[in-house]
Amino acid sequence: MGVPDVYVFDEVYHVPSIRAISQNNLAAYDPYAKAPEPNTAYDWLHPPLAKLIQAGSIRLLGDNSFAWRFPSAVFGAASVAALYFLALTLFNSQPLALLAAAIFSFDNLQLTMSRIAMNDIFVTTWIILALAFFYRKNLFLTGLLTGLAVATKHSAILLFPIYAIFFLIKSPKKLLFIVYILLITVIIYFLSYSQLFLQGGSLTDFYNLHKQIYWYQSHLTATHTYQSAAWQWPLLIRPVWFYVNYFKDSIANIYNLGNPVVFWGGLVALIFSRNLYLLISYFALFSPFIFSPRIMFLHHYLPALAILCVILAQRLTTFSKKTITIIMLMMVIIFIFFFPINTAIPLPNNLLKFWFWLPTWR
Repeated sequence: MGVPDVYVFDEVYHVPSIRAISQNNLAAYDPYAKAPEPNTAYDWLHPPLAKLIQAGSIRLLGDNSFAWRFPSAVFGAASVAALYFLALTLFNSQPLALLAAAIFSFDNLQLTMSRIAMNDIFVTTWIILALAFFYRKNLFLTGLLTGLAVATKHSAILLFPIYAIFFLIKSPKKLLFIVYILLITVIIYFLSYSQLFLQGGSLTDFYNLHKQIYWYQSHLTATHTYQSAAWQWPLLIRPVWFYVNYFKDSIANIYNLGNPVVFWGGLVALIFSRNLYLLISYFALFSPFIFSPRIMFLHHYLPALAILCVILAQRLTTFSKKTITIIMLMMVIIFIFFFPINTAIPLPNNLLKFWFWLPTWR
């Protein structure tokens, strides 16, 4: 988790912001703040909740790579437990819930995002729990968790179409409850910026920040070598090269490459799924990105992937124990095989080619 001890991918934005927040430095909320170090910038684009948690880790453990990433590891484990809870809530089957949690824990994308100081594993955890409590009809906790999700990443607003669809299916009159959930979400989102106000920021600063966030998201024209279209994510066509370090006879890499057994097996299971709640949740968390005007990356698929793991687990439970064992064994073997290129373990130069199954993975 502390390896490497340098910034990895978007940590060049997140870590300076985390550090600033830990020091009560309002530059973390200022779109026009000067970069604190060469080749870095403050991340004011995303809401601050994950960064507040990560800043707390720096205050407790010191300003080092382990402290930057420790909360992500905690939430990585929590996301697996949350998925177990969601599957148990939906199917009231402990074996199925354990299977779903195991599948998610053996996905290499989930592993990689649990080892980097970004916000995706945090929002994924909140989204999973929000979907579980919405299904249980606990609207207060649904609103609370939705608020935590949106206060982590704006893409969590994709939960609201899911809520609206199921309220319409069950009872149009209950659409009023969406207002209730929305109200709680707005309150929590606003409170997540408490540091800005406590350090002297004004409502005008809050408004101008969000005006700039909207402009950036709607006008970004930058490109990236490892960007991908949303339709490519389920097919695992284009991972992102997060980090590389060259040694004399070996190379250490971090790719946010997922587990092909989970990704491709999940797609097959998706075809046969008849669970409306899971299907609508999966497509609502994934398909809107197809129309996004800005560049995107594979890790934006993580919340939908979590739902796909439940769909895959449900399908696997219709097979024999022997078949389930074989598929899970394949999943574990592939997870272990790709582990080195998810975690910067050096591999011999002449053997690295065996980890790149598709030309688009390079």
